[in-house]
Amino acid sequence: MRKFLTLGLTMVLTVGTAAAVSTSAYAAPQLEFGACPQDVAQVYPGLKCATVNVPLDYSRPFGARMNVLVSRHASTNPAKRRGVLFVNPGGPSGSAVMQAGKLSHPNTTGYTRLPKEVLEAYDIIGVDSRGTGHSEPLSCVGEDYWRQLQPDPDLPEERDKSWERWKAFARSCAEKNGDKLKHIGSRNVIRDMDHVRTLLGEERISYLGYSYGTYLGSAYAELYPGRVDRMILDSSMNPVEPQMWYHNSTGQVTAGVARERDYLNWIARYDTVFHLGKTYEQVNAAWQKMLGDFRKQPRGPLKNVGAVELMDVYIANLSHELYWEPLAKAMADYVLRGDERAVLDWATPAGGAAGESFIAGMISIACIDSDAPADRTKIERDFGELAKTSDFAWYNVSIPSACANWPAGHDQRVVPSGRNLPPILMFGTDGDSATPYVNTVAMHKQLPSSVLVTERGSGTHCVFGSNPAMVNWEAQRIGKEYLVDGVLPNGDIDIAPHPLPVPTAGTAATARPAVLSAHA
Repeated sequence: MRKFLTLGLTMVLTVGTAAAVSTSAYAAPQLEFGACPQDVAQVYPGLKCATVNVPLDYSRPFGARMNVLVSRHASTNPAKRRGVLFVNPGGPSGSAVMQAGKLSHPNTTGYTRLPKEVLEAYDIIGVDSRGTGHSEPLSCVGEDYWRQLQPDPDLPEERDKSWERWKAFARSCAEKNGDKLKHIGSRNVIRDMDHVRTLLGEERISYLGYSYGTYLGSAYAELYPGRVDRMILDSSMNPVEPQMWYHNSTGQVTAGVARERDYLNWIARYDTVFHLGKTYEQVNAAWQKMLGDFRKQPRGPLKNVGAVELMDVYIANLSHELYWEPLAKAMADYVLRGDERAVLDWATPAGGAAGESFIAGMISIACIDSDAPADRTKIERDFGELAKTSDFAWYNVSIPSACANWPAGHDQRVVPSGRNLPPILMFGTDGDSATPYVNTVAMHKQLPSSVLVTERGSGTHCVFGSNPAMVNWEAQRIGKEYLVDGVLPNGDIDIAPHPLPVPTAGTAATARPAVLSAHA
């Protein structure tokens, strides 16, 4: 699946939600959970699912409606249950339904990303955002649109093609989705979440959000401060910035320069495994050779793997270390042995309905949620400046190009004031390239009741509830004590980084994931 990084209170309380607000919460639950869709159940058999019918437009509650899917992992010890924990993986079109399973499902060693005490204390709830996942996912273009070779905006002669391709994408989104498109945004996702809360019979929710999910959580807390119990925001967006998504796209480039250097230095440190050079300069030369070769002559049976496709997997995997080793070995296969098979296995775009709808949902939410520049000259001037110090700056022009041509309006952003909120726990890493650390600091400043835990010397995107290969046990302890007992550190603190992987000669270059994800 292609990866693109690197997404009125009065109306809320009108007829569309009045019945829900006035219902005594605390009444018996009105949701009946049963079997999940097959693709969910196969991976996470412990989940149960329910479909909730919601207004398309909450200001017109008796008009058109749509369905959203909810998943639940029930408390493993009802005697210790204290409530519900809503989760969101970010994206912004990542599946919260699947995230509830990812955080609760044990691996072969019995490790669960959420500590067992948290799984005892909460029902874990995932709500797929409308227009994404299993909640009536959008479609904007044909299934093969992203399987084709993409124009490379790093080349001046390709920029017209790139701009026109994203312009055509935006136009097609409007044509295929009509009035529905303007209702696919975080304000309505928040209303859906609160409607689910009511149907669950809960007075308040606890919340765990990653990346874009931090914005969703902070916005929910702004609109419904009295309905927040405990909240963890991990690796934050900056909701104060009017052009939130544009700012994040440019910020990723700046933060990514240091993160890329870390990765290439790591490869150099293990030259006895990779043989790509003992210095950053030598390894970077190998990477530049491969990138340059794919830029000059697209590869693969369909000739659809060029610089943009190669950048997709490269940038996606800078945000965490889970696949650093096989990706480096794929580079070594190509540069040292002329064997491109592993690189093509990583970088060949899959296309298909799932990938197309993932991109459609992500771009739609990003473009609706915040303002964006419409001036192509400004966008290209900004990214041209960034390209002076980064070899992947132009890769990040995708969301800005789409949003500059977006037909459904912008800036439905909710800016959190931080008023009337309970204590909130935040995590961040100072080298994060997906949601740069300056965003986490800005969110922290906006939420006076928050305490920030920083994993210093780390560039991994997201800290708490990580893959076992990247787990930070101190973060696990802090998160568990907060969610279960309400205990927070006494002020902002730094914690040591988790260890980086140690490669071995035996790991195959083709050990790739089925789906690349920033929060691995």
